Amino acid sequence: MQFQSPFSAHPASSDPRELALQAQAGSRAAFGELVERYEAPLFHFLALRANSRAEAEELVQETFLRAWLKLDRYRSEWRFSTWLFTLGRRIAASERRRTRVRANGASELDELSVVSDPSVGLVAREDRAQIWSIAERHLSSEQCSALWLRYAEDLPLEEVARVLGKSAVGVRVLLFRARTKLAQHLDPAEHRDSRTAASTDGGARREPLTGEST
Repeated sequence: MQFQSPFSAHPASSDPRELALQAQAGSRAAFGELVERYEAPLFHFLALRANSRAEAEELVQETFLRAWLKLDRYRSEWRFSTWLFTLGRRIAASERRRTRVRANGASELDELSVVSDPSVGLVAREDRAQIWSIAERHLSSEQCSALWLRYAEDLPLEEVARVLGKSAVGVRVLLFRARTKLAQHLDPAEHRDSRTAASTDGGARREPLTGEST
């Protein structure tokens, strides 16, 4: 996937905030560098919210176009990636609403379940591609987005919250539930064994307390 940028390379700085400020001042080279740097991360983020690769590519192009047109709204106290992903999320949400209207409505989010030991195997597994594939099949788009921003893009919790339009507490809950649900699908046998063990323990004969007659 390649975003067709009309902007030339060779900017004067490599810092994203500085590049964004240069782009605000009219530097197409600076914006071109931002496009090259964030094209792939933005595509992965939007692919979690799109129905197809082609739709994700269109969303990426639309996001960069809007970013160029709205650069005057960017503030240097923000990470550029946070501002860009927030813009992309809003564009994807608008497209989803239009698609939902055309499709006569469809539910977006699955029921969230909470169990113990929520983060089993999420980051430690070697096959990251398989983990994200499982996440896309079993988690909601919002859960996938939260996981991607936090672990793949390494954004601080507060900035994940800003991108997703949620409170920091809301993002903590979202991440907890996403890790919990993902852990079940990463090792379902282990999850079943733990549930069976808990059930067996619950039905076992109670051992007498010290001094209690048998």
